Amino acid sequence: MRVVTRNLIEALQKNTDLEISVVSSLKREVVYLYLSRFAEHIIKKNVYLYELDPLLNASMLKLINSINKRRNVDIIHLFFANHPLFFLYGKILKKAVIIQHFGNPQFNLLKSIRIPKGIDAYITTSSETGYFDELDIKNVHKIKPPIDTNTFKKIDKIKARRHFGLSEDDFLILYMGGLNEIKVPLEFLMTIKDLLRGRRKILIMGRGECDYAQKIQQLAKKESIDMNVMVRTESLNEEQKALIYNAADVLILPFSEEMGLYKHVAVIDPPITMLEAMSCGIPVIAPEALSIPDVIKDGYNGFITHPGDFKMLKERITELIVNEEMRRRIGENARETILNDFSYEKVALNMKEVYDKVLNND
Repeated sequence: MRVVTRNLIEALQKNTDLEISVVSSLKREVVYLYLSRFAEHIIKKNVYLYELDPLLNASMLKLINSINKRRNVDIIHLFFANHPLFFLYGKILKKAVIIQHFGNPQFNLLKSIRIPKGIDAYITTSSETGYFDELDIKNVHKIKPPIDTNTFKKIDKIKARRHFGLSEDDFLILYMGGLNEIKVPLEFLMTIKDLLRGRRKILIMGRGECDYAQKIQQLAKKESIDMNVMVRTESLNEEQKALIYNAADVLILPFSEEMGLYKHVAVIDPPITMLEAMSCGIPVIAPEALSIPDVIKDGYNGFITHPGDFKMLKERITELIVNEEMRRRIGENARETILNDFSYEKVALNMKEVYDKVLNND
């Protein structure tokens, strides 16, 4: 979620004349997530401790007040914050307040904190807005997450693979994202294991949940495919992420069918890894879930499968293995999709239009 926030701020700064001040709790958030014994439970419940930190909230309110005295703030744009508190503060100051969400996975949060109905506008990156309807929220705007197309672009594949010590001759399948039984089910690996022979390999680049990474490695060893299954849990910066996408022949999102019940799963909608890979011109195979079908047109700029249908996913991977021209064509179309709909310029313009409507009471 912080990726979308950071990208949006950069997009607005580079492509509009808006004056933007940023008040962030990021450093405190990192401390909580690393030190709290209850971090896993907290994440599943979509609640972060820093929202309940009175000292942190007080310091942020003090900073906002200081900025307002110097610049006379027009809009307070909230991301993941203590929405009722900052909404009340904004209204006391007689400022417009906007709240941004990142798709249906935040529905439980939206419901539990009882966000006031007086919010001037809600913004969501998802094309699905049914959960707003359930709460009778009408002033909703759909703004796609911005992608830095100057960073995430085509890079020489050999150069990219050498950077990570990967073979230049393998067909490389890539998964990048959270490691858990919903996003990378063990059943998926069992289904495609006969593909993972010889020069065909999969790189699973994950975050956190090292125990689950070990489960994947244990299964690979048991099935004698451990030489073809690579699991890494390192953190990458933006340039490294662009390189790893370019090192791959295809990016996959092998979500289980339980993704249909994904309100408890931390995922941005649409998935940022999918958009970044597409921006690099890499074919993507993703499930018919979240807002993915609104981005990927099957056979044109990627492939769509049914969640949990790993046989279908295997067939699509096989098609890309044997058809290099298809890989090239789909990759080019994927890049064009991101340039047209998700670029900094496009998203910044759409966001500024929302700001203007709020300030003009349209």
